[in-house]
Amino acid sequence: MENFLFQNEDTTETIVLGKPWKILIVDDDPGVHDVTRLALKSLSVRDRPLSFTSVYSAKEARELLEGDDSFAVALVDVVMETAHAGLELTQYIREELLNPHLRIIIRTGQSGQAPEKYVIDHYDINDYKDKTELNADKLYSSVKLATHNFADLAQVHSENEALYKKIILHPLTNLYNRHKLQEDLKEMKNVSFVLLNVDRFSHINDLYGYGQGNYILKEIAGVLKLLEKKGNRLYHIGIDEFVLICESSSSEVIDDTILSIQKKFQNSSFTHNEIDFNITFTFAIVENEHENLFNKADLSIKEARLISSNRVQRYHQDMKVQRDVINNIKWFKEIKHALKEDRIIPYFQPIYNNKTKKIEKYECLARMLKNNEVISPVVFLNVAEETGLLSSITHAMLEKSAQVFKDNDFSFSINITNHDLQDEYFSSFVEKTLKQYKIEPSRLILEILENNSLDSIPNSRKNISALHQIGCSVALDDFGAQCQNFANILDLKLNSIKIDGYFIKNLKDAVSRKMVESMVYFAKNVGIDLVAEFVCDKEIYDIVDELGIEYSQGYYISEPLPYLNKKNNPLS
Repeated sequence: MENFLFQNEDTTETIVLGKPWKILIVDDDPGVHDVTRLALKSLSVRDRPLSFTSVYSAKEARELLEGDDSFAVALVDVVMETAHAGLELTQYIREELLNPHLRIIIRTGQSGQAPEKYVIDHYDINDYKDKTELNADKLYSSVKLATHNFADLAQVHSENEALYKKIILHPLTNLYNRHKLQEDLKEMKNVSFVLLNVDRFSHINDLYGYGQGNYILKEIAGVLKLLEKKGNRLYHIGIDEFVLICESSSSEVIDDTILSIQKKFQNSSFTHNEIDFNITFTFAIVENEHENLFNKADLSIKEARLISSNRVQRYHQDMKVQRDVINNIKWFKEIKHALKEDRIIPYFQPIYNNKTKKIEKYECLARMLKNNEVISPVVFLNVAEETGLLSSITHAMLEKSAQVFKDNDFSFSINITNHDLQDEYFSSFVEKTLKQYKIEPSRLILEILENNSLDSIPNSRKNISALHQIGCSVALDDFGAQCQNFANILDLKLNSIKIDGYFIKNLKDAVSRKMVESMVYFAKNVGIDLVAEFVCDKEIYDIVDELGIEYSQGYYISEPLPYLNKKNNPLS
């Protein structure tokens, strides 16, 4: 029975100080229970009284403690239904109930049955007392100390538990997070990993703000939690990514689970601040895999979105993105070795003045040498861009081109990239190289691809301005490919524009011709020279010349060569 009313000796008024500390008395002698209550009736610990629960056997204690771990102290007799029942109860509490916090005070009236040194050495207890020497004062001190110990442990446990929750729970949705998933995966076997990536979630944040986005994520988490089935575990591992772990589930069961999620969200919309949101997911399924589950799921999401969003993609080793990764690793190593071994070289394609009928300048085009093979930049430039090696290639190209053009008067152009325009030291490098080879800056033309989003590149306009101040010319390459804003072109103070080859090689088509005519009209009115690239035959060249385009470049003039084609008029 539980008793937590203590009577003041001078009055019958009940004193209730705070939530009581629960004390369990385990002893087969009813008199011991009465004496214990009397000795401890005035004890309070940290402004909280004690409440007592009495049981009269180890068996009763086991049954009680199986469903209640809130007791602070247990006063346990050794000899009850058996000679070591109390000690066995202690072992049960620690090893089977896995309760390390309950403070246990062993009391015995038959110390010979359980010698003090042996008990202290072999059992996790707080104190050991012989009943013959355990007077009221000693019992009071022993229980007070044990209760203080329990309070300290409880506080540490509570703080640790709160910290652990912060570590394993997503702060927005309160679902388990990536850290917890990584923990759980170490203990799991035969699992299927299903990644749910919310389609176009960044658009919600961009269009409506993070408040709306956070609301949607909470709603998504709530719906997914309701759809969670037995044997599945749900995690929120990133801003817009959830993971469902399915243990021992067949492919058919996983497909049914995904289908139920799709149907639920297809038939639902979320409304917040009078805005309706319809949510879809791209799903990645990783089955029968034990390593790199996150990476494989990410690759599967990318593979799915090569086609569209709102799709399901199972991971397999022959996915395009997987092949691309292997290819990228291969070419990343090739590029690094080529740069180190000085195997990135320029090829030179002449640019022909349609008025003077002379070659006046050259475009320097990157090539890689490998085992007597000349490798086109189409093979390696995208990898160089993805891996941050483009700037190193630009530096190598400028250095090697300057070595060739220092001994003549031709102008020459090299392509520069987003990476170069973001580099605050790029203009200094250009100036230093030109001075080193004693090349007049006006002879160098730096070509910027039109698809570079110049407004969004930090330092880009600053660098372009610095290049103009050095005296270099700046040109726009592939004009028309991205329909660059004309006002933006004027703002860049370009010296020349190179018309995208698609329009030039299709000049016989009326629409392409009209497009080129509009570019010519614009350029002539603002005083910018035009270069037509991809001039592939005489008929195209004649149209280019007829339209009044100043320069031609293409295989009709000359293919790119490892040396300068100095023929005065290659068309004569």
